[in-house]
Amino acid sequence: MHAPSDVQPQVFSTLIAALRDEAGQLLGIRPIPANTGVKLLGLLYRAEALSAQRYQLLLLRLEGAPNEALQDTFTRREAMERRHLAQLAQRIAALGGEPPVLLAHSLGEVAETLPVVVSSLLAKRGMVKLYRAAIRFLAQRDRDSAALLRLILKEEEAHIAAMRALVVPR
Repeated sequence: MHAPSDVQPQVFSTLIAALRDEAGQLLGIRPIPANTGVKLLGLLYRAEALSAQRYQLLLLRLEGAPNEALQDTFTRREAMERRHLAQLAQRIAALGGEPPVLLAHSLGEVAETLPVVVSSLLAKRGMVKLYRAAIRFLAQRDRDSAALLRLILKEEEAHIAAMRALVVPR
């Protein structure tokens, strides 16, 4: 495990895009290896860990800020990401795998909240695409994993709508 200072700073959306690329490569392997489903779940686990870390960073930025509604929203979202992590870890273990070791990533300093929320929204769209690809792959191969991913995807889509409401005036 790398210490945060050992890792070059990368943007959240870049890390999510890298996970999507990795999934694309994984899904392109023929013949399909038996452990592909577990590897896909591991990629989603890493994406959820990045999201949880991003919310922790946003919450640190908001400490002491007067916007309690925003703090409450980020706290709930971070808890949701942690729950998704636990669900994915449980499913990976049920399939005989182990959740991936998480490397520390520097997601950068949060100077202003709004640009980070917008960046997070864009990255979340990438995560949704990753979930959809994994569901398509697993639908006929591992229905239990696909069902879990559908539940998480539904929450992620609701999350995107809620985050969009924070930044897009009506």
